[in-house]
Amino acid sequence: MTLFIFGFGLMLLPILFRLALKLRLGIPILYTLLMLTVFHGWYQAHAALADGIFFALVGVAALSWLVTLLRRLWGLLEDWREERTMAELLAYRVRQARAAGEYAIDTQGLWR
Repeated sequence: MTLFIFGFGLMLLPILFRLALKLRLGIPILYTLLMLTVFHGWYQAHAALADGIFFALVGVAALSWLVTLLRRLWGLLEDWREERTMAELLAYRVRQARAAGEYAIDTQGLWR
């Protein structure tokens, strides 16, 4: 049973590392591993500073998530505005064509 759990944990480890890298948490994880292994003595002597550095790294990662989210929302808002402008232009051209008694509507320049 223990071997099964250990094997399952080892299979799950690469997936967790990929997820951490995708979430831009690779540097904080590397920092944590180094502090717990290589620089353990320094970490014990300067625990408050080491924890502050770790929280700053995680904070920078969270800030990057926020920037990415805002950029995507801004892009969606720009697309929505562009589509709305094109729809208004098409409606204007339809009204013009009806007023002129035409049945053909010029759609040039409406879509990319």
